[in-house]
Amino acid sequence: MPFTTNIGTPQGDSLSPVLFIVYLEHALRDIRPVQNDKQEPVPAEIIYADDIDFIGKKDADVNSIDKKKKTLKTHCLKVNVDKSEHTSVRKDSEDWKTTKKVGSLLGSKEDIEHRKHLSKIAFNKLTNIWKSGKKTKQKTKIKLYNSLVKSVLLYNCGTWALTKTDEDRLDSFHRKQLRNILGIRYPTIISNASLYKKCREAPLFMQVLEARWRLFGHVLRGDRNIPASKAMLFYFTDNKRARGRPQTTLPITLNNDLKKLVAIKLELTTQTDLDTLRLIAEDRPKWNALVAEIRKTAEATRSDDPESGRL
Repeated sequence: MPFTTNIGTPQGDSLSPVLFIVYLEHALRDIRPVQNDKQEPVPAEIIYADDIDFIGKKDADVNSIDKKKKTLKTHCLKVNVDKSEHTSVRKDSEDWKTTKKVGSLLGSKEDIEHRKHLSKIAFNKLTNIWKSGKKTKQKTKIKLYNSLVKSVLLYNCGTWALTKTDEDRLDSFHRKQLRNILGIRYPTIISNASLYKKCREAPLFMQVLEARWRLFGHVLRGDRNIPASKAMLFYFTDNKRARGRPQTTLPITLNNDLKKLVAIKLELTTQTDLDTLRLIAEDRPKWNALVAEIRKTAEATRSDDPESGRL
């Protein structure tokens, strides 16, 4: 029988999150600073559902969060103090890399190790299936692996900034899990190519590459005011570089993919390069052709690598 709700909506109601987001937006409009005529490259806030990050370039911006809590309280919104974190992103410190946001750690290497750990847990939960022999078809095992294990391993992998060493270690980890599923152990030996063919799988570095360019294209086609677009703008307007060897960042990884192309001359080192790629991304057939060429070049480059055939 239908019933009437007279005080709010239950948390499991499909309307509940929509109403909450609308109400939260109403409250946030009271705490946002007055917008200046000058467009700031750094967004003042990043929001995902009820998870809010207030961003500032100065300590005074961080200290103002306490005032924002009081304003939110006037709207009957309580900030969970136990779950509130202060993160300082600095070039002279790497503590921020272990900060978790929406299930991912901010540092690529840190997040990869975190993902490996979680995928091991997911993999071990299905040990009885992996050891079931012919009772469970190999095709079924691979489907379960892709759905329940690999999806955990590659969560948000499009944001990873990888070196070739990172890619090789990730592929090695992947192959070890595939061999365990097939029950292949020493002294039995199988080549990498045969293993991928038998499991109908591709090296993870290729899957990460596809995810990276899929995400990049999505951001390029998106609104210029979304945080990801502003971050790209800020990256190329900040000309100050720290001493020493530059760290591998996502733009550098994307640029390395482009530098491998022979027939197409593209880069990602300046704002002009970014604008050029944005124009290509807006034309889906051209963008798909570019990504296909990047994938083809990456496969050819890796197949020529003498290390690619190692077990």
